[in-house]
Amino acid sequence: MLSFDSGGDCSGESGKEEGTEINYVGDSINVDQRSAMIGPTNSNYARSKKLYRKKIIVKSRKVEIEAEETLFGAGKDKPHGIKGMQSSVEKFFRDSGTVNSVSVTNDRSGSVENLSVLVEEMIEKEFPIKDQIPSGRQLINVGELEQNRSVYSPGDWVEIEGLDMKWRVDMITRVIKQAPESYDWNDPKNEGKEPKWTYTYNAGTERDVEAHDLRTPETGLLILFGKRPWVWQQYAMLKLENKLRFQKGHQDDFMELDIQKYASDLWERWLEDPANIEFKELFYDERIGEKGRMLLTSHITKPFELIDVMGEENKEWDFKDDDNINVFTYLSMHGSGIVLPLLVLTIQLVIPFLLVLDTNKKRASEGCTSGEELNYDLHLSKIMTLVVFVYYTFSIIPETYTNFFNVAGAADTVYSRLLSIRRGLWLQADDNLLQMIGYKLDIYMNTSYETVLSMLNIYVLLNTEEAIEVILNALAFTFIARIDEDLIKSYWYDPEKRWITAGAMSVAIQTKLQLRVLESPKLFALKFDIHEKLLRKVTNNDSNFLRSKYTSQRDADNMEFMTNAEKIELVCASVAIKAKNKSAIDEYRKPKRYFGSIEKVLRCLLRNRPVFEKFADYRTWSYWNKIMYLSPVPDLDTIFETDGDEDWVVSSSLEEMRPPFPNFHPEDDETNERVLFVRHVWSVLILKDVRDSTRPALACEHYGSATFRLIDGLFFNWLSYFLHIVFPIYLILAIYETTYNIVARICYNPFFEVIYYVQVWMERWF
Repeated sequence: MLSFDSGGDCSGESGKEEGTEINYVGDSINVDQRSAMIGPTNSNYARSKKLYRKKIIVKSRKVEIEAEETLFGAGKDKPHGIKGMQSSVEKFFRDSGTVNSVSVTNDRSGSVENLSVLVEEMIEKEFPIKDQIPSGRQLINVGELEQNRSVYSPGDWVEIEGLDMKWRVDMITRVIKQAPESYDWNDPKNEGKEPKWTYTYNAGTERDVEAHDLRTPETGLLILFGKRPWVWQQYAMLKLENKLRFQKGHQDDFMELDIQKYASDLWERWLEDPANIEFKELFYDERIGEKGRMLLTSHITKPFELIDVMGEENKEWDFKDDDNINVFTYLSMHGSGIVLPLLVLTIQLVIPFLLVLDTNKKRASEGCTSGEELNYDLHLSKIMTLVVFVYYTFSIIPETYTNFFNVAGAADTVYSRLLSIRRGLWLQADDNLLQMIGYKLDIYMNTSYETVLSMLNIYVLLNTEEAIEVILNALAFTFIARIDEDLIKSYWYDPEKRWITAGAMSVAIQTKLQLRVLESPKLFALKFDIHEKLLRKVTNNDSNFLRSKYTSQRDADNMEFMTNAEKIELVCASVAIKAKNKSAIDEYRKPKRYFGSIEKVLRCLLRNRPVFEKFADYRTWSYWNKIMYLSPVPDLDTIFETDGDEDWVVSSSLEEMRPPFPNFHPEDDETNERVLFVRHVWSVLILKDVRDSTRPALACEHYGSATFRLIDGLFFNWLSYFLHIVFPIYLILAIYETTYNIVARICYNPFFEVIYYVQVWMERWF
């Protein structure tokens, strides 16, 4: 916080020019020797916290800033950190365009007011409290890249990836750069050399966002490049699935293949294709610049980067370290392996049901009646029950809501990110029946089931008459709740987490593919700005459009649509098959791997597909080879104009282009995990979630899926979330009942008392 104290009249260093002096003292600050905002400092200064004093002399045409370090004596060099801060303040005044607006006066209060205005503008720039609405012009980022400089600048619009894996458009407010940890400022070899800076960004409500969590807005890229790159993206996703294998030790195994390199090679091959000459000329146009080209390729290959990272060892996608992943998660991802989840579901439903039946039987034969005095054993059991309930208050309730938080996709965990990606597929209505069943079971068994189980546990404990049985019953319900999670920890199930990793990568591919669009020339024409008649012509009026089993099988071995490496593999595979060389066949022919033993045996009956073969029918390369180059290319002359210096700038006419834009939702731009959680819960309770999940299925005329989603949203999903509101109330009533029993030493059950009075009231009136 800055405290202003007015000083006397001053005239700068020479004392000749008149101005107004304003002194302010900054709070104690920590100077980080790696921070580019402050710049390089000497080692003594960098290790200390300093009070600094700045004297700002505001003049009519320029701003001079003098710094006085209170802890350095006369004649000592001022630290470089203060100089860096001087230039930062100068840059702010210059960039904000407020220098000329500062009045030159000897009135001290007026000067303080002017500086306050400047500070207020600075705060508003970095922490805007008003909704910022961009124009089409502001969403375009082009130009040349500067070496070792930030790609984005304050005021640039970007898309930020939130914890829920959704991209949202927001504005950069600050750029922060740091030197690498290994860089030694005191090393003589580094004197006069600039380190390789690492840049992070503040954007919207987010702070210190890394570059890989940002991308340039899709709208700006669509204006510049048209929709042809997004057609390529669909094609490349299908090529990637065709390339990936579930074959440990093979170079194309999903954990081994360099997916980003593979996508980059596909992009270069597509860009250099003679049929794509029109787009290539636009791509290398000087007005686009190196920056524009880099931002497009970065944006269009972001999904491949995500899939690649999933298969690497990193904390963000460490599947071995998340205990919430369960057998239903596997079913949700693969859409197969249904037998074991059904067995687990049956066990988790039957055991508590039998315990409740046993409790009711004992209550009817041995339980105390209301108003009866408690004996010693029963009184002791009530005390034990109260202890357990108090423990539940600080353990079960927080754990239940933490799981609920994870399921809502608002937590920074692997499981939460998995569910966020899975929810994206759910909202696209592109998942099959088994995937839908697995997804909803995954959610309910981690939320409503555990809540109902806890409520049943409370009921059983309230009616347990021995202290030791109270503990045993409590432990039994804890065991029941963890069956689906504990099972996958078995060594025989998925010890290296390869199956869950492959499932997550497959869903990431499936989420990016617009399957319904690929099946309809009408939807494809609307999506990618291509005439429907032209699409039908190049696909020979195929009724299945790009999803054709016959065409895909025909094109699978057609060398015309292969890279050189693929051609060699095909020849080698043919030779190996003729020679019946099994090892060679496994090397050159992609093996089929099924998740679930029953699915492998009954694959024809269940219509189950091997992993990384789910979209084989869409590999109609002969169609794709034509369609990839049909989307129109924009005319850059309508997008750029020249300024007074004859330099190319984005046309001012694009200022009139206003939202809606893809991924720009001001009402939904919050990325804070708690806000995301509350917003999601509210959307379910007011049934907005039913509309969002049902609409895509209806739009694609997928009525079976729409019916499933409607029933689920109106009943199961709503009830699941409502139970989380009821559960704490039920626990509080149980604590009240138990406490009353202990203090009064009599048997009292408010629930049955209420039932009794209701029955009496009904008999009186009816």
